[in-house]
Amino acid sequence: MLKLSNISIGLKLSMMSGLGILFAVGLIVGQIMGSSSVRSSTDLANMQADILQGATATESNLRSLQLAVRDVRLSRSLDQMQAAVTTLEERRKTSHDQASSLLPKFAKPENRARFEEIIATLDQYAKDAKVIVDFRRQMIEAQARQDAAQATEFDGKQLAAAKVSLATAERINALVAEARKAAVKTKSDRMIEAQDTADFANRISVILGVLTISILIAAALMGAMTIARPLREMVKPLDEIAAGNFTVKVPNTDRKDEVGQIAASVRQMAEKVRETIAEIKASGREVTNASAEISTSTTDLSQRTEEQAASLEETSAAMEELTSTVRRNAENAQEASRSANETRDVADLGGKVVARTVEAMAKIEESSQKITDIIGVIDEIARQTNLLALNAAVEAARAGEAGRGFAVVASEVRSLAQRSSQAAKDIKDLITNSSVQVKEGVDLVNQAGTSLNDIVTSIKKVAEIVTDIANASIEQATGIDQINKALTQMDEVTQQNSALVEENAATAKTLEHQAKMMDEQVAFFQLGQNDRTTVRSTSAIETEIGGRAPAAKPAIAKVVPAKPASAKPTAPKSVVQLKHTGTGGALKKIETASADTDWKEF
Repeated sequence: MLKLSNISIGLKLSMMSGLGILFAVGLIVGQIMGSSSVRSSTDLANMQADILQGATATESNLRSLQLAVRDVRLSRSLDQMQAAVTTLEERRKTSHDQASSLLPKFAKPENRARFEEIIATLDQYAKDAKVIVDFRRQMIEAQARQDAAQATEFDGKQLAAAKVSLATAERINALVAEARKAAVKTKSDRMIEAQDTADFANRISVILGVLTISILIAAALMGAMTIARPLREMVKPLDEIAAGNFTVKVPNTDRKDEVGQIAASVRQMAEKVRETIAEIKASGREVTNASAEISTSTTDLSQRTEEQAASLEETSAAMEELTSTVRRNAENAQEASRSANETRDVADLGGKVVARTVEAMAKIEESSQKITDIIGVIDEIARQTNLLALNAAVEAARAGEAGRGFAVVASEVRSLAQRSSQAAKDIKDLITNSSVQVKEGVDLVNQAGTSLNDIVTSIKKVAEIVTDIANASIEQATGIDQINKALTQMDEVTQQNSALVEENAATAKTLEHQAKMMDEQVAFFQLGQNDRTTVRSTSAIETEIGGRAPAAKPAIAKVVPAKPASAKPTAPKSVVQLKHTGTGGALKKIETASADTDWKEF
C-alpha cells in the first residue's frame, strides 16, 4: 500500500490542487451555463415584449391608415384629397417599416410567417386605399364637370372599395391578435424556463462549493500532518548542528518525499562538515607549525638582507666615484679632440700658405728668367753701341778737325756702352745667383709643404684617434652611469626587501597567532572520537631552527668613495621606506605602507 510519506510534496499538492481546481472549474462552468441559459431566456422574453409593442404599433398604424382613408373619402376638392393622399402614403411607409423591423426578432418560423402575412395584408390595404383614392378623384372631377350620373357611379364604386378595405383591415386585426397571443405565451414559457434553469444552477453551485471546501480542508490537514510536522521535527537537529554538535541524529531520513530528501541532505552535510572541520583542525595545526618556522627563517633572512644592503650601498658609492673619474676622462678626451681639430685646421692653413709661397717663388723664378733675357738684350745693345761708337771714332778721325766733336761724342757713347755692358753683366750675374737661390728656396718650400702635408695627415689621424677615445670614454661613462643606477636600484630594492622580510616575520607571528585562535575556535565543534591531537610548541620549533648553523656572512670590501653630488632617489611610497644609519650599517624603518599593498608590490 502506498504511504503518504512516500509521495512527494509536489504530487500531494498537485493532486489536492487539481481536485480543488476541477471542482472550482465545474462551479464556474455551471454558473456560466446557468447564467447563459437565464440570459437567453430573458433575452427571448424581452424580445417577445418587443413583439407585443410592435403588434400594438401595427394596430395603431392601421388606425392611422383608416383615418387617412376616411379623410380621402371626406375630401371635397382635389387639394384636400391630395393632402390626405400624402398623409396616407407617409403612414403606409411608417407602418411597413415598423412591421419589417420586427421580423428578425421571431425565433419560431410560424410566428415569423404570421408577421410576414401581416405585412402583406398591410400592403394589400394600401392597394385598396389607392383604389378608393382613384374613385374619389374621378367623382370630384365629375362633380366639377357637373356630371351627376358619373359622380353617382364613382361614389358607388368608392363605397364598394371601402367595404373591401374594411375586410382587409379586419383580417389585419385578427393576425395581430394571434401574434400578440403567441408572443404572450412564448414570454411566459421562457420566464418559467429561466427560473427553472437558475434554480438548477444554484443547486449545482452549492454542491460543488461544499465539495471544494471539503477538499481544501482535507488538503490543509494533509499538509499539516505530512509536511509541517516533519519539518518541525527537523528544527531541533538543525539547532544542534548550529550549536556545533555534528553527532546529532537526523530524523525522517526514511521518508521518500522532499522532507526525507532534505533530512538525508542534512545528515550528509553534517558528516561532510564534520570531516571538513577535522581536516581544518589538522591544517590549522600544520599552519601553526609552518608559521613558526617561517618566523624564525625570515628573521635570519632579514639580517642577511641588511648586510647585503650595506654591501650594495658601498659598491654603489664606489661605482659613483668611478663614474665621476670616467666622466672627467671623457671631458679631457673631448677637450684633446677639440685641440687636435684646431691644430689640424692650423696645419691645413699653413699648408695652404706654403702652397701659395711655392707658387710665388715659381713666379719670381720666372720673372728672374725674363729679367735675364732683358739684360741679355741690354748687353747686346751695349755691344752694338760700342761697335757703333768705335766706327764713329774711326770716321771722326778720318774727318780730321771737323769730326773732332763727333769723336768726343762717340768716345762718350762708347764709354757709356761699356759701362752699360758691365752693369748688365753684373746684374745678370746677380740675377743668375738670385735665380739659383730662388730655385733652392722653391725646393725648400716644396719640402716644407710636403712636411706640412705629412704633419696635417698625422694630426688628422691623431684627431680621429682622440675623437674615438672621447666617444669611447662617453660610452664608458654612460655604461658606468647605467651600472651605477642599476646598483642604486638594487640597493633600494634590497633595502625594501629587507623591510618586507621584517614584515614577513611579523606577519608570520600574526599568522601563528591566528592559527592558534582558529584552532581554539574550531574546538567549538563536537566531532566525536579522535577529536584531540597534540600540537608542536613554537618554542620547540624555534629551538630546532635556532640550532641550525647560520649562513656565513659575506665579506664586504670597505671602500671609501667620494660623496656623490646628487641625492639618492627615495624608495616608492607603496613599499617600506628605509633610512641608512651609517655606511654598511643596519637599516632603520621610518615609514610603512599597508601590508596588503607591500605584499602586492613585493
